[in-house]
Amino acid sequence: MRGTTVGALRGIGKTLVAIVGVLLTCAGATGLAFAYFLDSPAVLALRDGVVAILQRALPLVSHNLMPGHVIGWLTAAPWRFLLAPAGIVTLGVALLPGGGGFSVAAGDDGDPRSAGKATREDKRGQKKGRAEAARIAKKGNPAEAAELCIAIGLLDDAARYFLAAEMYERAAEIRHDQNRFVESAELYAKAGKPDSAGAIYAQQEKWDLSAEAYVVAGNLSVAAEMFEKAGNDRRAAQCYRKCDFPRYAAKAYIRCEEWLLAAECLEQVILEEGRGAQGDAQKHTEHMKLVRMAGNLYERGGRMDRALDVLAKHGAYLPAAELAEKSGKLERAAELYLEGRDPARAAKAFEAVGQGERAARILADLHRDRGNPEEAARQFERAGEWMEAGDLYRSVERFDKAAECYERFGDAALAAEMFALAGNRERAAANYERSGRYSEAAEMFALAGDSAREADLLDKAGENLRAGRLHLEAGRVEEAIGALQKVGADHAEFASAAALLGRIFRDRKQYPLAIAKLREAVSQGEVDRSNLEACFCLATVYEANGDWREAVDLYEKVLAVDYTYEDTADRLERARAQLAAQAAAPAPAAPSTTSGRYLIRGTLGRGGMGIVYKADDTVLDRTVALKVLPESLKESPQALKNFLREAKSAAQLNHPNIVTVYDAGEQDGVYYIAMEYVDGNTLKDIIKRRGKIAPRGIVHVASQMCEALAYAHEKKIVHRDVKTANTMWTKDRKAKIMDFGLAKMIEEVRNHTTVVSGTPFYMSPEQAIGKHVDERSDLYSLGVSVFEMATGTLPFTEGNLPYHHVHTPPPSARELEPELPEALAAMIDRCLRKDPAERYQSAREILAELRAAPL
Repeated sequence: MRGTTVGALRGIGKTLVAIVGVLLTCAGATGLAFAYFLDSPAVLALRDGVVAILQRALPLVSHNLMPGHVIGWLTAAPWRFLLAPAGIVTLGVALLPGGGGFSVAAGDDGDPRSAGKATREDKRGQKKGRAEAARIAKKGNPAEAAELCIAIGLLDDAARYFLAAEMYERAAEIRHDQNRFVESAELYAKAGKPDSAGAIYAQQEKWDLSAEAYVVAGNLSVAAEMFEKAGNDRRAAQCYRKCDFPRYAAKAYIRCEEWLLAAECLEQVILEEGRGAQGDAQKHTEHMKLVRMAGNLYERGGRMDRALDVLAKHGAYLPAAELAEKSGKLERAAELYLEGRDPARAAKAFEAVGQGERAARILADLHRDRGNPEEAARQFERAGEWMEAGDLYRSVERFDKAAECYERFGDAALAAEMFALAGNRERAAANYERSGRYSEAAEMFALAGDSAREADLLDKAGENLRAGRLHLEAGRVEEAIGALQKVGADHAEFASAAALLGRIFRDRKQYPLAIAKLREAVSQGEVDRSNLEACFCLATVYEANGDWREAVDLYEKVLAVDYTYEDTADRLERARAQLAAQAAAPAPAAPSTTSGRYLIRGTLGRGGMGIVYKADDTVLDRTVALKVLPESLKESPQALKNFLREAKSAAQLNHPNIVTVYDAGEQDGVYYIAMEYVDGNTLKDIIKRRGKIAPRGIVHVASQMCEALAYAHEKKIVHRDVKTANTMWTKDRKAKIMDFGLAKMIEEVRNHTTVVSGTPFYMSPEQAIGKHVDERSDLYSLGVSVFEMATGTLPFTEGNLPYHHVHTPPPSARELEPELPEALAAMIDRCLRKDPAERYQSAREILAELRAAPL
């Protein structure tokens, strides 16, 4: 029975020994592979597997034991060299027949007494061996002495001799076999085997000594674990950081309250793991947790700037914003609140730093997104975003507010539409005008009852006829004339505009102008219902102007179309009577050829104000030019009085380039003006006969004309009818302007005569529409005269001449005459400006330029 039990126990022992041998062999082989072949992919894969197994298994053994501890122990000397051989030997022992069992210590024959005898013999042998070892060591061979001691079992002596031989590793192995582990570790360290020392210290739970040994070995991750076990978190953190385990370093720094160093390590983790967190919600949550922790650590360490930067940089915008606000960096906080999609707090922060417009813009977007358009519009208005505000106000039908916003934005057209919808016609009209939509502006002013502004806007819109009628209805005659004269001859409303102008000029007793406009209205067509009113009006003007033949002809045509039209029949009867009386009247009287002061010698010409005779002044014995004025002058006493006054003023002009007026008065029942007789021709006759004048000749003539005009203007006398036909060129090469002052007299008396004063070819724009004229009007007429001398023609020769002078740009003199010097062309162009303020302001200005002109 006893033998059976012993056999069973021996079998179990052999199995256990075999298992231990296999484990030791595998552990040793793994340690060698990790130590020398870690670059191999297969070994790396093996290491990952071992780590995974250890991570699962070690917590079952101890929570303080980590995979790094085990791997560090396997790779440390001497274990990486001892484990595999030990495993093989153990496995061999288990497999030997009879091996692996347990026996009682005895001699070969099993007798205890024999064993005691052997022990006494061993002691005697050890004594002899110790003496021999001492002798060998004394000879200088301590290592040989140590080996001898090992052979005879004197381990302490062997260790001492190895130390004497500085063979510390062998000494360490002996101490380890003696279970004197701390001494063994110290000797391994002294032998330059810090890994082995560290592993032994760790087995003995000398954590701080183990850690320091692993530091010397460069195995910092295991050193860090040892420092942690020793409670030295600062050294643990330093080691973790050096071996690039920033997450473990951060935890260790936190335990020792090194907040800034912990934050730096966490920031490194954030940078390394940040990319992997993208697209994975769980990882992203963990990542943001680390970011917030880093920020908190920097804040606890007093580095608010670093805390703010790390939070903002890695997307923790709201914590960053709160920290910035806490630090007084309100503008940065506002921007971060925006990034964090908290517009309400962003707006509050912007308000706090005085950026009200920015805050309002943010709130506007917020309210718009929340479906509150009116509040959004109000905030956009605060922000100066007028177009957005206007659009939102319009969407809720707050047209008045929308209009205000559009107006401030500068979109006058939209503002006008909104003001119109809001019922504010005046501001609607003003904005329509600003946007160039003059017809709509006029309509608004009409609804507002402002006819003057309505007419002005219609005029701008090109609806000149409607504008003229409105001005006329309101009694604004000058404005009506200006508007109506803008209707061009090719316009469909030209006839109506001309007819209306004709009636205006008729009512103002400006009969020559009325006749010209009404003729344009009637044209050459037959009288019919379409032009009946214009024909009747023209006939009344002929009647008022004393043109009885023309009046009779038109009245008859009007009656032929409508026999009951107005009082045409009565007017026709009166006109026929006047025509008959005129036919029976004697011819106009002329001064005597045989008596009186002035004796007629011949006729020099006929002009707009009568006949010019060559006469002898019997009192002063000289030849004069005697201009006899028409009989109708007597019909206007006031005009006659003014005529005599102006004639006397003109007589005071004494200049070599002005035809002198000698006398004015009455002889033989007729009124006359006696003037200097000039032997020469008018410039008009010279141009007709010879064509254009050379540039030097123009400068010579125009300079003298400027001298004359400058002299007269300084005497406060305006000619009003400067033209080539009124300028004489004498045989001694002098220019002389005649009829100074007569144009004004003609203007005053022509409504009482049948004579039309001059032609409109030379009239200034202001003269053409009957406005006040000054010396600049003479300079315009001078420009026309110089144009005629330079080109042989006039700027405007056909069509509605007053309209052209007022509105149509004159042709370029150089286009007609390319050889004309630039200086002369520029002088002509400036004289012909429509606005008197843009012309030369005096004749002397022109004279200075002519004298300096390079020819």
